[in-house]
Amino acid sequence: MNPALCYVRTPLGREELRQPKLGLKPRCRQLLFVLDGTLSVAQIGETMRGITDLEGTLQDMLQLGLICPSGEAPAQTSVAAASHDDLADKLDHAMHHSTDSGNRFEDAKHHAVDMMTALFGAKSSHVDKLAQANTQGELLAEVAKCKKILGAVASSSKAQHFEQSVLAALQK
Repeated sequence: MNPALCYVRTPLGREELRQPKLGLKPRCRQLLFVLDGTLSVAQIGETMRGITDLEGTLQDMLQLGLICPSGEAPAQTSVAAASHDDLADKLDHAMHHSTDSGNRFEDAKHHAVDMMTALFGAKSSHVDKLAQANTQGELLAEVAKCKKILGAVASSSKAQHFEQSVLAALQK
């Protein structure tokens, strides 16, 4: 498998994230979540080391029609550049964007939505769930789910920082 190849979710893959029907294992769901055409197979292998058979898992997802190739990732200039976490950069950038409407709950919700949108795009099912949260409990439950995904994809420190920034926005 070409390590520079990128995959993207098909409509069936996006539907599986919204309404699970296939009973995918948690790691497979996490993998499906991050396959948005921006990360190469090599980059995914670096960030999601918990998937022992990445190529086999990708082949299975291809056969199920959940993903399709989207092209090749831009060439990296060095091994250090290849290991640089692009998601962490996006998270850092998004964390500096905040709103101040006077409503702590709405500000925290918008803050979380902005960060997840910067990382995974507006069509992510988690962005939708964050935006639809009506109570602080619903928001915090979804933030906890997002934290787990960020821990697997970016880093545990970035995931912790995400959660803490949302909590801080709630307490402003």
